[in-house]
Parts: sequence; structure tokens; C-alpha cells
Amino acid sequence: MDAGEKLRERLSKDEILVLPGVYDALTAKITAAQGFDGLVMGGYQVAASRLAQPDVGYLTMTEMRDSLRAITQAVDVPVVADGDTGYGNALCAQRTFREFEWAGAAAVLLEDQVWPKRCGHMAGKQVVDAALHAKKLRAAADAKLRESTILIARTDARAVYGIDAAIERGKLYLDSGADALFIEAPQSVEELEKIGKSFPDTILVANMIEGGRTPNLTAKDLEEMGFSIVFWPCTAVYAISKALADVMHHLRVDGNTRNCEDKMMHFSEFNKFIGLDKYNELDEKYK
Repeated sequence: MDAGEKLRERLSKDEILVLPGVYDALTAKITAAQGFDGLVMGGYQVAASRLAQPDVGYLTMTEMRDSLRAITQAVDVPVVADGDTGYGNALCAQRTFREFEWAGAAAVLLEDQVWPKRCGHMAGKQVVDAALHAKKLRAAADAKLRESTILIARTDARAVYGIDAAIERGKLYLDSGADALFIEAPQSVEELEKIGKSFPDTILVANMIEGGRTPNLTAKDLEEMGFSIVFWPCTAVYAISKALADVMHHLRVDGNTRNCEDKMMHFSEFNKFIGLDKYNELDEKYK
């Protein structure tokens, strides 16, 4: 069973699919070990981890593809990949989709922002003409290497033209070959409910960002509204940044880490988690 088939099988169940955001092989391995049925890799986290820069279009397609490949090699669960705008015209979107499939994506999302794009919860976004993005989606759908791979159409039109315009774009994008729909950054429970009612038979994606523009609801709340998938894309990068800053503060002030060792894995525990025992077994076998 390929990655897309795994994701579709999980989506066939009634329970909403919770996908935490990860940005490298280690965060993917840590998160998958908690029992999640899938993960999402987003540009916000990858930009932060690779460049220590905001999500404002600095990353290239190949940097995102390589990050994705490292993640999919580290875990067995399906991974949803952020294809941004496709990095160019419709033919560029085709290449992006194929490269991400090659890298192991179970699903790829393509958004309708003007490049350089920015995080969907930031101010100052612009969107391209809806017909232009519809052509990109059709090109990506035609380029699929595997029919099972899910094409997610994302629109950021809510911030520019309002929720009704975003819904109309969603209908066009689904008619253009998208398998799922992601209307980014609705700003109230009422808007989320309206999206759910507008697309009763669609794979709908919600996005929960701590401190973002959308109310931070529970997965159950969103399931009852009609959503099939919910991303918590930034939780890992926010948690790790805070935890690391706290520990490094202790090290700087105290001159050691004794007062914060309870916040860390220790040497043997981490080596076991990362797979050193398995490596040693194989090393002994093939000596």
C-alpha cells in the first residue's frame, strides 16, 4: 500500500484525522511515536528550522522536497506536504507535484497566493486570479504519478475578499481536479460552520495555529462541523523553541543543566529512541 492509499484508508474512517506539523526527520520520528496516524510538513516550520527566517517565500521547491524526503524516510505514517504555490506557472506546479510524490508525499497542497507567499495567518496576503490557480490544479491532477495521491486545493481568499469568495473559489478548485479543500484562516466559528455546510461531501481541511486568526477548537468540534483533517502545523516548532530556550537559559545562568535535566531525554534514552540498538545489531550481523 502506497502513502496515498494509507491516507485514503484512514480518511475512510468516521473520526477526524489530526495531523501535527513536523519539519525534519527527528520531529517526525518523535511525533509519530506518540501514535498519530499521519503528519504534515509545512513551509512555516521548514523556513524556521532551515533558515531561521519567517515563512515569506524564501524556500525553494527543492529545499522543501529534500525536507519532505527526510521526513518520509523516518516514519511509516502518511505525510501531507506543503507545495506552496507550485513555485511558478502550471507546468512548475506539475513538476512540484511529481517531485513531492517521488519524495513520498501522501498528499500535496497547492495554494492560490501571489508569490512570494507568506504564512496564511499573516497580514498582507494577496491571491492570484481564481481561474489561474484552477489551471495549476488541473495541471497537477494530470501529473499524478499515483492516482491515490491526494491533491489539496488551498485558498487564502478569505483574508482578501471574504469568506463567501473563498467558498466560491473552493467550488471552482474542486471542479478543477482537487481531491480536498483547505480554506485558510477563517476568523470565527460561524465561518468554519459555513465552510462545513457548503461542502458536505468533501475532504475538508482545517488549520489550528496557536495565536493565529482561527479559533483554536478541538478536533471533535471540527469533526462535528464536517471537517475530515485538522492540522496543528506549528505546535512542534513553538514547543521546541520554548523548551530549548528555557534549558539554554538554565545552562547560561547556572553553568550546568542539573536543574533542568527532568526536561530532557538522557544519553541512553535518546540513543535507544534514535535506533542505536538496532544499528548495533545490524553492525554485528554484517561484520
